[in-house]
Amino acid sequence: MVKARKYQEQFDRLKRWYGRFEKIDQGRPHTVASDYYIDEIYAFFINCYHLKDWIQNDETVRLPQGKIEHFVHQNECMRVCKDICNGIKHLKRKSYSGGDPEFGPRKFSLDLGEPTTIIKVKYSIITKTGTIDAFQLASECLQRWKEFIKRNII
Repeated sequence: MVKARKYQEQFDRLKRWYGRFEKIDQGRPHTVASDYYIDEIYAFFINCYHLKDWIQNDETVRLPQGKIEHFVHQNECMRVCKDICNGIKHLKRKSYSGGDPEFGPRKFSLDLGEPTTIIKVKYSIITKTGTIDAFQLASECLQRWKEFIKRNII
């Protein structure tokens, strides 16, 4: 009998957080205070980076030593994700691997139509090399994980 792959739980969770982020970026009913939106963005990046831990700790996944760390370090989007995650978790980072990212200005857009107000929020991330659209970064990170899993696990 084949054991279920536990990392898949985290990968599915990551995709659900991505869906929430996408709705914030593309437009969703404005039913909560705007601080809730950044909480969901933070949750995406935390869950995105920690998928590596789930893969590393899944007994059904056999990867060469250092393979997943190499994956994170060779992809700029994942290095930025790592720094965002560690900054959120620890307030201060001891080291930077992705350009010292910080959340920058937000752009809010409201559609005051009936029956529900629709809000779109565009978040930016400022790094030493420039400004990144946070949703584009999230999309790239998710795509890299899909590629990694397809090449190395499935």
